[in-house]
Amino acid sequence: ATTLEALAHQSPNPWEALLNMRGPLPVRLLAIADAVVRMAASNALGDAAYGLVRPPALPSQIREEMWTLGFERYDTTMRAVLAREVEQGSLVIDNLPDASVHFFGLMTGMPANAALRGDTWQAPAATQHGYVASAVALFLRAYRPQPLVVTAEGKREVPSGF
Repeated sequence: ATTLEALAHQSPNPWEALLNMRGPLPVRLLAIADAVVRMAASNALGDAAYGLVRPPALPSQIREEMWTLGFERYDTTMRAVLAREVEQGSLVIDNLPDASVHFFGLMTGMPANAALRGDTWQAPAATQHGYVASAVALFLRAYRPQPLVVTAEGKREVPSGF
């Protein structure tokens, strides 16, 4: 079964429970990340193989269905989570769609790379957890509120190299 078939047989939106989670932001993002990685790793090899043999252009209806059943469900939920965190001041994000894609890309990188090599991502659980935890930490560092650092002259401090 492909990811598309698996998604079609899931509940209407398996991401909904993640939207309503409570607790510290890093814990909630880890739960979302785990769901993304599970989805990506479960059928990534089959999907990558399908991508190599399918016709170059899928009919628009199939493309639309793949979008709706897969990424769109994640993206809708993630944008809502991120918008809430921006509103609460936990994150600073100017572009929610890009931030959602950044998070998705960070989480799916390892499974996608394994699939492209023709492998399944079967790293030990501790290794997978370490990858996911470090990817979540990277995302949080990228979008955390930055305190304004003012020098003695009243100018904003700029990182070296800029």
